[in-house]
Amino acid sequence: METPRESSELLQRYAEMLRNSPHNLLSPKALGELEERHFPESVAFALGLPEAKRLLDLGSGGGLPGVVIAIVRPDIEVHLLDATGKKARFLEEVGTELGVRFVVHHGRAEELARPPNRASFERVTARAVAPLERLAGWAAPYLRKGGTLHAIKGERWVAELEDARAAIAKAGLRVVSTPSTDGSGRPEGHPTVIVLERLR
Repeated sequence: METPRESSELLQRYAEMLRNSPHNLLSPKALGELEERHFPESVAFALGLPEAKRLLDLGSGGGLPGVVIAIVRPDIEVHLLDATGKKARFLEEVGTELGVRFVVHHGRAEELARPPNRASFERVTARAVAPLERLAGWAAPYLRKGGTLHAIKGERWVAELEDARAAIAKAGLRVVSTPSTDGSGRPEGHPTVIVLERLR
């Protein structure tokens, strides 16, 4: 997928920071697939997100997809949340080094879901954070009514979604899109995404 030259340069510098970090933010396999797989998937995901004023990336880790969203979607105020101090500090360094604007929150998702963060985001994103059964409960308090959770999932997404049905309803969410119901399947180069909407 083509990205503007400025964004491509920022992604290149970001890749260097990931590879040079001493904190093992990504697996060796993932680091080897950054440019070929993970960056293109994150860019496609970011560009496909609906408009929003504020977005929260839960369990940001090394910053995929949160940092990429901040790079290619400057129209969105991006917030990154991670419970691990070294990861939060790395994300802050990335923002400073690249000159990309985003807000980093250090803490557990369950503990930070209070004002001014509570019910203040139109979008929440999450990649490889937790099973949907837990993720739904963590994400819902951050979403405004009508806001959406965009969960990037793996090959077992169908079974994971079935296991989470009760938890999704309990969190006040509903399924609005899956790879098999959004009319397009999974386009090549795009991650597998389940979208949930907050009803109340």
